[in-house]
Amino acid sequence: LTGAFGIVATVPVIVSSCSSTSDNNNGNGNNNNGGGSDGNTQSEKITPELNDKVSLAGSLKDIYDSTGTKKSNELIAEEIKNNIKDVFKNGEKLAAETDLKITVDGGFPEKLTNWTDLPYVDNTDDASKKDPNKSWSAITDLNPVLYSTKSNQINIKSLDDLKTELQKTDVLKNALKDAGVSTAETSTAFEIKNQPALTNDDLVHVNVIETKSDKSTVQHDLQIPTSDINLVVSNLSVKVEGKNIESTDTTKTTTEFNFNIGIDSTQHYDQGSAKSAATTEGDVDVNKVLKDLNLATDDKGALNNEALIKALGIYNVTFSSPSIKKATVTAIAFNN
Repeated sequence: LTGAFGIVATVPVIVSSCSSTSDNNNGNGNNNNGGGSDGNTQSEKITPELNDKVSLAGSLKDIYDSTGTKKSNELIAEEIKNNIKDVFKNGEKLAAETDLKITVDGGFPEKLTNWTDLPYVDNTDDASKKDPNKSWSAITDLNPVLYSTKSNQINIKSLDDLKTELQKTDVLKNALKDAGVSTAETSTAFEIKNQPALTNDDLVHVNVIETKSDKSTVQHDLQIPTSDINLVVSNLSVKVEGKNIESTDTTKTTTEFNFNIGIDSTQHYDQGSAKSAATTEGDVDVNKVLKDLNLATDDKGALNNEALIKALGIYNVTFSSPSIKKATVTAIAFNN
């Protein structure tokens, strides 16, 4: 090691068991006798070694605060600090620093300038009236469409950039086609209107207006699972500060940052009031039950993957091998 520990004693010092402190330092309080430090240990200086590419994962709320209380830069800085060993080559050393401060700059816009007009939900006092002039979720005949598992993942630089990506050629058209909107193939235009929304930290709602070949329009609520969206920032700026942190002109301060957005762990399954029940034990046939629940397309076990996803709120999965069987009870005797 150099620097703080590069101290060489030029005069041999012999300490006997009967020597006093004043004997050792000649009464001047200097233990080094070589004109060095006053005996206080100097801490090693650490130069952060940022990885060229950083990949983290979590839910959307880890990097985006829908309430506006925290900015994305602040949240990402917290994620980097919490995963510092995956972000820096010398993350082990940095993690040991108690006063570490990390700030980032991803060039995120302060406001969603690309998204205008109505919010998804009316947050005023009369929101229960569901006025379509105040919230687009109240639009009559609004058609909910779940973004299909067959559609491509969407890479964005910010939430504002989501609109830009969706408006690229054929992206909306293909998304609606994959989701089962039969008219999308021949429709002439697809337009994004109003502001996006996030529900249950799982679904991003986007208002899409489809103009069909006969000039009539359909209002869609395109629901995109957050797990289909990835944040990709090509030059995220990362600054590390602390008492023992030392940066030079050659210290790397930018990285390619990828955040794989997943589904929030909180469950939001709602079974609803409609229930199908077998009248006798002999009627309990797994395939018939699945068909009765609209979770299978026939009584031979052909699962409707998209219907299962909607019902369970578990996205980006493929279900197979259905199994429903009578529950068994095992009795266990208590030992005296």
